[in-house]
Amino acid sequence: MNFKHHRAFQIVVAAFFTGFLLFVFSRSTEQSNWPHGLSHLSRNTVDDSVLAHIQNQTLGFEHVYAIGFKERTDKRDFLTLAASVTGFNVEWKEGVKPDDLLQKAMPNGANLNDTEPSIIAAWRAHMNTLISVIENGYSTALIFEDDADWDVNIKSQLREFARGLHALQERDKVSKEAPYGTDWDVLWIGGCGAGPDQNQTRFYAIPDDPTNPPARAQSTLGGPLESWTEQFPQDSTRFIFKADSGICTIGYAITRKGAQKILAALAIDHLGQPFDNSLSTLCGGVGDRRRIECYAPFPQLVNTHRRAGSSSRDSQIVANSDETWHDEESFAIVYSAKRNIHRLVAGEETVYSQYGEMSWSQEELSMKQFTYPEGHLVT
Repeated sequence: MNFKHHRAFQIVVAAFFTGFLLFVFSRSTEQSNWPHGLSHLSRNTVDDSVLAHIQNQTLGFEHVYAIGFKERTDKRDFLTLAASVTGFNVEWKEGVKPDDLLQKAMPNGANLNDTEPSIIAAWRAHMNTLISVIENGYSTALIFEDDADWDVNIKSQLREFARGLHALQERDKVSKEAPYGTDWDVLWIGGCGAGPDQNQTRFYAIPDDPTNPPARAQSTLGGPLESWTEQFPQDSTRFIFKADSGICTIGYAITRKGAQKILAALAIDHLGQPFDNSLSTLCGGVGDRRRIECYAPFPQLVNTHRRAGSSSRDSQIVANSDETWHDEESFAIVYSAKRNIHRLVAGEETVYSQYGEMSWSQEELSMKQFTYPEGHLVT
């Protein structure tokens, strides 16, 4: 090849690579949903392949529990079926009844006569489940209450939640066997609400989330700071953050060391509160309590489901004689697994939003074509 031809060849190669790089850049820019003008955003680089275990039968945790009474076969049937059609398994832990409690077995300072016995029984059921985590040596476990519900896209949601968790903890290296890591105590993924410290500036935002319920359907407990929602619309954005408060334990994950810390605080000592309030106290480090490491999404990924019927059927914890009729509802879950149960069992490819035209999300969603959006760390 003479010099003239060699020079022409170099020009062609350079032009090809320049065009290729411009194409890649333009594609990544088109697909980005970063809000314009926010220079303090960064993507997390944890690859999907590293988080592949979240697609397994325990949602990437080492074990999954559900707490409920054996007499409530209706709730056991429904949750077990909903879990199976969305791709995971649960082990049931027996609920505790007030008659099973002994005063002499209570932690120091706890008195059965001072607190509603059913609330103490619920606390004991969670303690028993944490004991099981420790006895079995599980590094992580996910715990549901028996009326829990979740989106049919729970695995995609949890994968991005894991990315957000790693971004907040500034972790670049992630074990495939522990896709959420273990450097935390509680992941408060399900409940009535969770909130950050009022001075918190770092958070992970997932804009344009089709599984995000409309703001009017979201909990008024906790939630993102006003400075966050000034940057990202609350209707369509899911936020992930370090939590210092929460309420309701419909679904939460625990590490082994987290279970140890909670048992030391709530089974050896006693905070004189229901379990969820005590857990919130520990997450916030209220008083002289050493703060445990808690992270949460808002809106929550797991929430309460109520079947159509009288209110007296809803809870087994608190006696309720209210015969007021209510329709079926899954609080703040768009594509509810339980509300789409018949379509999922039949193998249908689409599911329906319970909010219909009231939400910006699609009323009917094709699960095969669905792609969960990527989030961004905001600092």
